[in-house]
Amino acid sequence: MLRSLFLLLVGCATGVTAAATDIRPIQSWADYRLALTEDGSSDEEADAEIAAALGSLNRMDRAAGDDLIGSAALPFRFDAWLDGPALTLESLRGRVVLVRWWTDTCPFCASSAPALRTLQAEYADRGLQVIGVFHPKAGRDDPLDVDRVRRAVQARQFTFPIAIDWHWRTGTLHDWWLSGPERPATSVTFILDKQGVIRFIHPGMEYHDPNGAAQHAVCANDMGRIRAVIERLAAE
Repeated sequence: MLRSLFLLLVGCATGVTAAATDIRPIQSWADYRLALTEDGSSDEEADAEIAAALGSLNRMDRAAGDDLIGSAALPFRFDAWLDGPALTLESLRGRVVLVRWWTDTCPFCASSAPALRTLQAEYADRGLQVIGVFHPKAGRDDPLDVDRVRRAVQARQFTFPIAIDWHWRTGTLHDWWLSGPERPATSVTFILDKQGVIRFIHPGMEYHDPNGAAQHAVCANDMGRIRAVIERLAAE
């Protein structure tokens, strides 16, 4: 099952179904490797699969999404908000807004979780609002499962608002991202200025502060770009 899940993570159209009780949040690349071996992969197969996934970080087209820069963000059409009031773009006027789509079975998303926590902590006082948007890959045709989302949020230690884009193939992710040219991933990040205009897009996968790993150097570079954008927009 996890091999099929990985194909979904990198944008393939393979269908996957899984019982909600079988889905646990992936916590890190090491945890993803453990899940692969528990699913029957040999150590060599798991390492090869992870190497291929990490290799995709360098191949990703970081200009994907440039067609949207400067356009006004479309209204949110989320299925629900977790444990909080529904936010609107109008209610967020005057704040810099970072919107990141993520899911529980994605090692790229797990590795990016500390970055989202860090950015909210560093820039909240300067007007940044981080919004995490859960969109399911495994079990994506199942009914909306708020408890599953809550478990994933607790595992990732998110304290900022969480929207649920359960029907993302026809919902907000479709409106914002998937209705245009081919995109490299669904774990996209948008940064909006204080007027709700799209000013930066990270097309997906992973970013975080430096961790000393050469294969993650591009992730640290992307984190630096994101910080620079937030700094600039917060000062406008």
